[in-house]
Amino acid sequence: MKPQERIDWSQLWNPGPVRVFSADELARAGQDAPSRTLVAMVTGMVALMSLVLLQSAPPALLPQVTALLAAGLLVTAALARRLWWRPERRLLNIASWLFVAFGLGVALVTGLLVGKTGTTRWLAGVCLGVSVVSNAGLWFLTVYRSEQIAARLRELAERERAAEMARQLAAAQIQPHFLFNTLASLQHWVQTGDARAAPLLADLTAFLRATLPLFNRQRLRLGDEAEAVRRYLSVMQLRLGDRLRFGDQIDADAADLQVPPGLLLTLVENAVEHGVQGSLRGAEVQVRAGVEPAGASRRAWISVRDTGPGCAPGVADGVGLGNSRARLQQAFGPLARLSLAEPEGGGCEARIEWPLPNPTPN
Repeated sequence: MKPQERIDWSQLWNPGPVRVFSADELARAGQDAPSRTLVAMVTGMVALMSLVLLQSAPPALLPQVTALLAAGLLVTAALARRLWWRPERRLLNIASWLFVAFGLGVALVTGLLVGKTGTTRWLAGVCLGVSVVSNAGLWFLTVYRSEQIAARLRELAERERAAEMARQLAAAQIQPHFLFNTLASLQHWVQTGDARAAPLLADLTAFLRATLPLFNRQRLRLGDEAEAVRRYLSVMQLRLGDRLRFGDQIDADAADLQVPPGLLLTLVENAVEHGVQGSLRGAEVQVRAGVEPAGASRRAWISVRDTGPGCAPGVADGVGLGNSRARLQQAFGPLARLSLAEPEGGGCEARIEWPLPNPTPN
């Protein structure tokens, strides 16, 4: 029988969520405050119930009922706040037994000392009722909050798995055909004694040295990936000759930014494949990156532009750019974007933009 199909009989005497969240899990998925809608709804229901209770209280007991109600609300609110930030079974059950003991104690004391009059029975019933309602509210809050945090942790785990798969797919997409084609060219040049073999081998070695550790990280400096891109373009220039011309301008502020690995390399590979190899006369590839001045809309940007025949149909929805968009959203949030455009003068430009936090003043 699956765990979810079994009956947890311990819920009869020890109710509440079974899972205990670690401090790291709470830091990742449990730092949000209650929504204003939830607070407004709970406040409204508590105010309505309190008003009805006070209206029905015997005039002689109104001060005592008001004091008991205020004390109960303060204690319940403090426990609710604590259980919201750390929903746990142990604290919930301690609070529940304390409320039950309080309700039974008041009912017993009033019945023994004052006698079983209508007023004392009403007061005992109110104490028991408030205890039951408080317990039910705290139980619901704890279970709801526990399920909410667990669901967010599952969502974060799915996102992380998706980002990891996208990272591996990006590595698998960039490496094989480039390596096979380059090695085939190198083999042919060695066999024919072509003088280009030695520089190609040197650039390929430098490229592999720069990219082999690339995909073992979740983030890396943009400047480090830009160096791998230069090696890649040098290899492709040897293979394509004068058909490929390239240059780059990476601002110092942008070079120190941490980005998902392979992001820039994917854009450059697309520019070479569709812009340079797709043109009989070749094309120029320009790689640029910078950071907009500090302000309310401070952003980082990366641009890869080629002077080829323009953006190829369907390339914007391809696997490579699709993976890049998913990893970009995972790393920088929904305001990050990757777009393709055909600038004035022809060619195709891929541009990445994402928001940056404003620097903290010293």
